[in-house]
Amino acid sequence: MMLAGLNCLGQQPPIPDLADATLEQLGNIKVYTASKHLQVTKDAPSSVTVISADEIQKHGYRTLADALKTVRGFYVTYDRTYSSVGVRGFARPGDFNTRILLLVDGHRLNDNIYDEAMIGSEFPIDIDLIERIEIIRGPVSSLYGSNALFAVINIITRHGRDLKGLELSASAGSFNSYEGRASYGGRLQNLEYMISGSFYGSRGHNELFFPAFNTPEANFGISRHADDDQVGSSLTTVSFKDFTFQAAYGTREKGIPTGAYGTLLNNAGTRTTDSHGYVDLRYQHTFANSWDVMARAFYDRYTYQGTYIYPSTVDPTGISPDFDYADGKWWGAELQLTKTILRRNRVTIGGEYRDNFKQNQNNYQIIPYELSMDERRSSYVGALYLQDELRIAKTLSLNAGFRYDYYDHFDSSIDPRAALIYRPRPQTAFKFIYGEAFRVPNVYELYYSIAPNLANPKLHPEKIRNLEWVWEQGVHKNIAISATAFREAMEGLITTQVVPPDMEIFANLQNAESTGLETEISGQLPHGLEASLSYSFQQTKDTRTDQFLSNSPRHMAKFSFTQSLVGKKLFASLDAQYRSGMRSIGGLAVSGYTVVNATLLGHNLGKHLDISASIYNLFDRSYFDPPSSANLQMPIQQDGRSFRIKLTWHPGER
Repeated sequence: MMLAGLNCLGQQPPIPDLADATLEQLGNIKVYTASKHLQVTKDAPSSVTVISADEIQKHGYRTLADALKTVRGFYVTYDRTYSSVGVRGFARPGDFNTRILLLVDGHRLNDNIYDEAMIGSEFPIDIDLIERIEIIRGPVSSLYGSNALFAVINIITRHGRDLKGLELSASAGSFNSYEGRASYGGRLQNLEYMISGSFYGSRGHNELFFPAFNTPEANFGISRHADDDQVGSSLTTVSFKDFTFQAAYGTREKGIPTGAYGTLLNNAGTRTTDSHGYVDLRYQHTFANSWDVMARAFYDRYTYQGTYIYPSTVDPTGISPDFDYADGKWWGAELQLTKTILRRNRVTIGGEYRDNFKQNQNNYQIIPYELSMDERRSSYVGALYLQDELRIAKTLSLNAGFRYDYYDHFDSSIDPRAALIYRPRPQTAFKFIYGEAFRVPNVYELYYSIAPNLANPKLHPEKIRNLEWVWEQGVHKNIAISATAFREAMEGLITTQVVPPDMEIFANLQNAESTGLETEISGQLPHGLEASLSYSFQQTKDTRTDQFLSNSPRHMAKFSFTQSLVGKKLFASLDAQYRSGMRSIGGLAVSGYTVVNATLLGHNLGKHLDISASIYNLFDRSYFDPPSSANLQMPIQQDGRSFRIKLTWHPGER
């Protein structure tokens, strides 16, 4: 796959296919997300990781969550409903990835009810349609506003020119899991187009055992046929000259087998449905006087429906369904201007407006009928941002900027970021970074009031301050080394708090600090071997009690390699992830683990077919993730060994 233009995200010179590129060439790949324009990663004012489509295919990643598990400093937990990502020791129970900003081709994907960044099977873009994933660590509210506390993840999707016609994909795996995709794309002079539709279905585990429910009334802790997962998604992208239109839609229905929120165990009726769709129109043009102009307008809708089955002493069936709904609609626009002044200053100025004209939540039960909540809200935010990249000397540059956000329901926020970047040699970069970011409480945290939850409209925004030192070093053309030291201070961390007798409320309960170190070495060795090894250490504590936060491992290590076995036709890949033990929110100890995954890929067989076979949790390790606030009674056991076979037919060699 070629990384040529990025449509509205700018252009970069052609580079070799990522499978053929040296580490030196990979280190010079340009990323967009760190500064809202294309720049070499060593010049970016952040610690950056890029995951390519080549890596996604060779390692058999099934979801965005699978890919993020391999990133240094990141960890993912799964409560058998949603996947949650932690960064540098921060992962709060009951959080829906609200402190990560998730983008698709620059379009904001966090919804306007829960601020959720969906990364599991609920993510509305098929992973086969990803050209690359740009991961920008640290606070970036200076460009993106709320939610960009710990990282910004931008999914760059494929273009019509990458498909060159019809592409078909199908897979089958453990737990009666099946997946299919049909995509068609191409380019005709100034017109480029891509349309794709995907489905995924899984029956999940036939049986799951939860020791906390080991009573006769709860089927002795056994939940049967309640772990199913059904997904449908589509993506259309059409570009004509300087205009790009994109429409995406994804819906996921998931059975909840864990007895979450006190529901009946072993009842397949408890489930959630999440749907998110958007349309986005972008314009980008470089004028003769070197002004770069980017403008976009968008409309999104997110809906959620939860069906929760509770015991009933009134109805003869012995059950009482409870229905939970959320419906969010919003539109917005953004204008950005960039100009290089006197050859030393690259100035970016922009403005953004987002109108959340529908933020509704309601809840009711049928037997007997009772409307428990009917919250109808709306809000808006307007923002201005400014960034200046100053070349002080040939080897020294300063990237500095700030953003002003005005909210109708909260105090305005001004968030700066500055990075001093020193490059004494082409393959060496030292970065000294300071940044601030914020997150406004979402309407779920503010107003959701179904027992045992209490509303708390007095919540105020969270704040974070970050200091970071980054060293990036290329050694010859075959080895790259990076090291990052960081300190993050969080104020007003929003966490659930127990209110007597048995109620819960979101409150600005904690101030927390995280300090740590991340290191990584990657290399391309003779005979087609590519490998990387990373280690992360972090201490994340409540500053008042000096206790470690829950859901916060201190040590993580990641290892991966790919070996070419038969030229460029057969590849064997392996990745291993270690996460140390930690404490759950209820004080339970959750043991550490090491999980190994392996994939064998046959590439361009007969020039048209790719076949891969993956084994996940190769050694069938039994391991657990900490419970979310919905499942405080138990750690959640994760999948044992599982398999997947995948076939992709494409028009020609890629």
